[in-house]
Amino acid sequence: MTNIQSTLNLARRHQFGVLFVLLFCVILIPPYFENTPWIGSFWRVLFTLVLLWSLYAIGGSRNVVVLAVLFLIPTLLSTWMAGSLAQRYLFYIDNITNIAYFSLVCYLLARHILSARSVTLEVIFASMCLYVILAVLWGAIYANLYMYYDGSFTFYGLSAGEAGLDKEDLFQYMTYYSFVTLSTLGYGDIIPVHQVAQNWAAVEAMLGQFYIAVVLARLVSMYTVEKSSST
Repeated sequence: MTNIQSTLNLARRHQFGVLFVLLFCVILIPPYFENTPWIGSFWRVLFTLVLLWSLYAIGGSRNVVVLAVLFLIPTLLSTWMAGSLAQRYLFYIDNITNIAYFSLVCYLLARHILSARSVTLEVIFASMCLYVILAVLWGAIYANLYMYYDGSFTFYGLSAGEAGLDKEDLFQYMTYYSFVTLSTLGYGDIIPVHQVAQNWAAVEAMLGQFYIAVVLARLVSMYTVEKSSST
């Protein structure tokens, strides 16, 4: 019982560290079991933990919590309904609710980071979480763009159907493409071919550069000032 309580206390002290670990689990674990029948449900459990823990981590005033819960409830419902019923319109709704909820989370994370008075381990983890969630947010945007503008992306020169991707796989592939775009790696395996998709990709690439110029530069400058004042 004491060990469990110590673990819970450690998780409470490092809320953004736990969130960062959960985000990495959502991204890295499922591909290892992609051919197993239970992986879809397991991924939704992990994703649900990310949604719930992000609310716990960013929760502040009562108004903020209430607003986040109002965004969270439809996101949770759409996550499980889209996976169990596999209807096209439910995937649309699921992506839209993810976009809305993660947009709010990104705003609250950015506010927390930019209002911090010192660079702590939790502030660093919060900045890392913000970067990852931005990529997940854009992944949902890309997935909806592909379903709305049929063939707006090509996968190895093929459409999603020709490449053997179903609607549930689409979000994960688009999240991968989002990370590649946000970091401006540009592997070229997934390519936006519709102008709307190209514009959104350009915006995300610019956002990745702005993130380095604004968020990371602020953290570095704060740390420099702290080191100067302590000497």
